[in-house]
Amino acid sequence: MIDGRNLWDLIVLRAEETPDRQMLVDQDGASITFGDYHNRAEKVAAGLAALGVGEGTVVSWQLPTWIESVVLVGALRRLGAIQNPILPIYRDREVGFIVQQAKPRMLIVPSEWGGFDFQDMAERLTEGTDTQVLVCDGELPTGDSATLPPGPDEDAHGGDGPIRWIFYTSGTTSDPKGAQHTDAAIRAAAIGMERGLHLASDDRSALIFPFTHIGGITWMYAGLRLGFVNILDQAFNPATTIPVMRRENVTQAGAGTYFHQTYLAAQQELPEGETLFPNVRAFPGGGAPKPPALHYAIKEQLGGAGIVAGYGLTEAPILTMGHVDDDDEALANTEGRATPGVELK
Repeated sequence: MIDGRNLWDLIVLRAEETPDRQMLVDQDGASITFGDYHNRAEKVAAGLAALGVGEGTVVSWQLPTWIESVVLVGALRRLGAIQNPILPIYRDREVGFIVQQAKPRMLIVPSEWGGFDFQDMAERLTEGTDTQVLVCDGELPTGDSATLPPGPDEDAHGGDGPIRWIFYTSGTTSDPKGAQHTDAAIRAAAIGMERGLHLASDDRSALIFPFTHIGGITWMYAGLRLGFVNILDQAFNPATTIPVMRRENVTQAGAGTYFHQTYLAAQQELPEGETLFPNVRAFPGGGAPKPPALHYAIKEQLGGAGIVAGYGLTEAPILTMGHVDDDDEALANTEGRATPGVELK
């Protein structure tokens, strides 16, 4: 395990420590090492800097769970931008509100994805504003990393560092809410998750939910700290995603009740004696209620520690987390204990 003062420090340190170790692999089998990731992030940072992105620039981005989306996170962090990941399911109401409130310098979207025209929406919603639309269909602008300015002076901000993230909730009962976070907040969530799941450098985690969710960034942070692999799929579909997870020998099979139910159904369709995920250690959960019986069924039929769930919200991710060595009653009926540094009332 390694650590850094902030996310970019961590990216640099991990690239120095294990440059040739696999970091990400996607549904098509494309992969990237920690060393390659650092280099690509710097090149994209140079490309974005040429477009006017720098320290404190607000950049909104609404991309699927692609390797390039993870690269974008590193590139924006290298520049000291304030990044605003937007869930791909958000449409005019939420994205329009974000453009008006956060006033991003840039909004990065795919041209079309999942049968929806993101480019058209972005151009309509930014008309008459100072927000520039950048279309990314798996490729981001690049430049010569030698032209990059020095990185931001994080120490100048004091405390836990500057705001680097804005995550919006959908605002189902009112306007969307933008939760602001420092890198320290994401780091704290990652540590709580790491300890509960006993994550290790040889883990292979299923990051098969929207990467723009705060949980996606948390898994990225944990993967960098410990040096494990995150398995990406741009859209969860049991018929295609589960074979990817099997191909990649998943050990942490997240990420919530619906996912776990589909794994259980897939296991029950296999021939007797065959295990869906032979190397699984745990089924991380959260974000939805879980029937206690589901934990017992998962543990009995698929193995590992069963469901190890946590509780949190966009404003305060992973406040509690189960532990793989908790007894079955606790794992089935609770969302774990308070993570380090958290006080509950």
